Amino acid sequence: MKIINHFIPVFTDHLELTVTYYESLANRSMDRTWNIPEAGLSLATVYPYVIVSGSPEALEPARSLRAVVYVDSMNELKAELKKQNTLIVRDQHGPIGPSVFVQHPDGSFIEYVEPAQASV
Repeated sequence: MKIINHFIPVFTDHLELTVTYYESLANRSMDRTWNIPEAGLSLATVYPYVIVSGSPEALEPARSLRAVVYVDSMNELKAELKKQNTLIVRDQHGPIGPSVFVQHPDGSFIEYVEPAQASV
């Protein structure tokens, strides 16, 4: 399993203003945007940032997220996590591809995603 990309999460209640700020900071345009209606969240990426927007209640569970890491093989990652006895908090298929939310032994909460080839 290889790490192929990563994003730094940023949390806001003003998606458009925050996207504009990070576009200026990173000197690049927004890569993509999408919604997760069941969680009440809207997201956008301006590499290397993933901007997460929603109400304070919707953002609360997400705020402990420290990074989003793209991997080339979810199966290999899961096997390694199992071998290391690492807690998978949630296993799902999101808008980008399969993902797992993991709590590492040091307490870090990280989302790992195997993106569809078109999203890499």
